[in-house]
Amino acid sequence: MNWLTTVPGPDNPFDVLAGDGSEIAFHIGSLTIAWYGLFVFFGFVAAIIFAVIKLWKWYKVPVDPFYWFCLMGIPMAIFGARFWSCCLGDAKWNSFWEFKGGGLAIEGGVMFTVLLACWWFPFILKRPKYQIRDLSKDTNKPVIRRVSMWVYVDAVVPCILLGQFFGRWGNYFNQELYGPTLNNDSFCWFLRDCLPRMYINGEWHHPLFFYEALANLAFFLILYFGIEMIPSRKAGDLGIVYFLWYGILRMSLEPLRASQYTFHVTYITTGLWIAAGIIILLLNHLLICKLRNKSPYYFVWEQIRYSRVNRSNITRLKAKNHSLQNKKDSLADVSRQSNASEYKQLSDEITQLNNDIFNLQNKIVIDNKTHELNTKKFTRTEEQMLYYLNK
Repeated sequence: MNWLTTVPGPDNPFDVLAGDGSEIAFHIGSLTIAWYGLFVFFGFVAAIIFAVIKLWKWYKVPVDPFYWFCLMGIPMAIFGARFWSCCLGDAKWNSFWEFKGGGLAIEGGVMFTVLLACWWFPFILKRPKYQIRDLSKDTNKPVIRRVSMWVYVDAVVPCILLGQFFGRWGNYFNQELYGPTLNNDSFCWFLRDCLPRMYINGEWHHPLFFYEALANLAFFLILYFGIEMIPSRKAGDLGIVYFLWYGILRMSLEPLRASQYTFHVTYITTGLWIAAGIIILLLNHLLICKLRNKSPYYFVWEQIRYSRVNRSNITRLKAKNHSLQNKKDSLADVSRQSNASEYKQLSDEITQLNNDIFNLQNKIVIDNKTHELNTKKFTRTEEQMLYYLNK
C-alpha cells in the first residue's frame, strides 16, 4: 500500500473541508476525474465481471439478458442512490443532478435496481432464444427449459458487495465515513503507514470505511464460493442473504459514524432490510420453493379465488339447510292444525329451498372440478419446469 502514502498524512495535516484537491485522481483536458468516481467505476466493472463469470461458467445460462440489464441498471442505480441520498438529507433536492457535490446512498441504488430487475428478468427470459437445453430427471431425455429469474439473483446480487468494497475506498480519498478518535498507539502506526488520510483535524480516527470494506469483501467470498456449495440451499438464497447481511452490518457500524455522516432514518431503513431479509428467506424455504413447479402468480390467484368462492357457497348452503329444517318443523306444526293455505305455502317454500340446495351442491361440485383443472393447468410439466440450477 505504499502508493497510499503519497497522499497527505500527519506530517502534512489538513482539514477535512480544506478542499486541497487531493481527492482528485487526474485530469483529462478540462475533465476532472475524482478518486471517488474512479473507485465507483472500478466497483461497477468488478461486480459485472464476477457476475458474468458466475452466469457463464458456473450456472451456464445466457449472459445477454444481464448485459442488456446493465445498460438500464447502472443509470438506475446512480439515480436511486442520489434519490435516496436526498431523502436522507445527505444531498439537497434543488441540486439533485449536481453529482460532483457528493451524496450517493447505496441503499437507494440497490432498491431501485432490484425493482427494475424484478420486472426485466421475468419479461426477457420468456423469449425462446434464452431457453436452455436440459435433461429430464424422469426420462433422462433432453428438454427445453426457461431460466428462472432467481438464477440471475444468485449470480448478480452477491457481486454488489464487491462493488461496495471498491466504493468504500472512494470514501477514504474523500475522507468520509470515519468514526471516533483513536487513542491506540499501535493501531495509529498502522494508520500512519497504510491509511494516512484518517488523520483528520489533528487526530486519528477509526477507519469505518475500512472495516465495512473488509467485511463486505469477506462476505462476498462466502456468498460467491462458500454458501454456493451448500447442497440444501434454495435458489434465491444468495441474493436474499445479501439484504440480511448488509442490514446487520450497517446497523452495527452506524452508531460509530461521525455525526455529519449519521442519519437517524438510516436505523429505520436498515431495520427494514434485516426484517425483509428474514421474512423473504423464510418464505423462500417454506413457501416459494414449493411453488416452483407451478406458475406462481396464476396458481396463487386460483387458490385465493377458489377459497373465496368455496367459502361463500358453503356458507350459503349451510344457511339454506338451516332454513329448510326450520320450514319442515313449521310444516309439521301446521299439518297438525289442518291449516291448508299455510300448509301449501310452506310446502312451496320447502320445494324452492330444496331446488336452491340442489343447485348450490351442483355449483360446489362444478367449482371443485374447475379448481382441480386450473391447478393442473397452472402446474408446470417436466418440459415447462424452470431451470433452477438443476436442483
